[in-house]
Amino acid sequence: MSNNVRATNPNWQRYHSIGIPVLILAIILCGLLIPANLILLTWILILVLLVLLIMMFGQGITGHFWLGWMVNEQFRMSLSRLQMALWTLVVLSGFLTAALANLAAGHIEEALDIAIPPELWVTMGISTTSLVGSGLILTEKKKEKTNEDEALRGMVEFGLLAEGADAATATATVQEHTSGQLQRNTNPSQARLYDLVCGEEVGNFNVLDLARLQNLFFTLVLVGAYAATLGNMFAGAAGSSGSAAPISQFPALDASIVALLGISHGGYLVGKAVDKQPKGEGT
Repeated sequence: MSNNVRATNPNWQRYHSIGIPVLILAIILCGLLIPANLILLTWILILVLLVLLIMMFGQGITGHFWLGWMVNEQFRMSLSRLQMALWTLVVLSGFLTAALANLAAGHIEEALDIAIPPELWVTMGISTTSLVGSGLILTEKKKEKTNEDEALRGMVEFGLLAEGADAATATATVQEHTSGQLQRNTNPSQARLYDLVCGEEVGNFNVLDLARLQNLFFTLVLVGAYAATLGNMFAGAAGSSGSAAPISQFPALDASIVALLGISHGGYLVGKAVDKQPKGEGT
């Protein structure tokens, strides 16, 4: 007789199943019940609730509450995941706030008629392409033979392996902490924030990657700048709430910013594609 017991994630608890719908309901109620003259506060609350929502999903899946949503298949913090999440949170929170505010003001037909600047779509497309492209590059690197000499050197320097360890221990450690030419952790709890700016391969996981650092800085500055512009738009809408006009468009995004972000992501992907050590021997 076959055993059809379904495997479950031990990190997922009942409070995740209850808390996630509660957070979604709270987002809707914030947009519908908070007065129109407090729309800036509404946007901030919705943004915070969306952040809590992805944190709860991340904790339920990986066991990490604060940063579980950034952990990738190598159990490392992923820069491309962070970038995609930041743009999604800012844009989605703004769109939800505007749409719910329109509904609360009685603009039923125009509630979702909110123009998104083409440059903003391009920016989100760049982040999506970077996330997908990063995954494709890493998949190919997993298929390569591990360069064990480089892996051992890095692991000794990083403290994962004692210098002078016997051959059996060294081999077991390499197998445990590598996937092809990629360095990996053994479980999500080992993911750290410095993963965002360190290399991912056995030859550079213990050094700073300047292309990743530049990409992180550009993303934080640009996302922060656009979030400030969006907040200024909502502040202006609150000041003119007496007109009862629906929110019909997002602030424009300068084309030069999009070009800067595209160049940064291009350099990030090219740098990721280049091998940081010779390929290992064998097949």
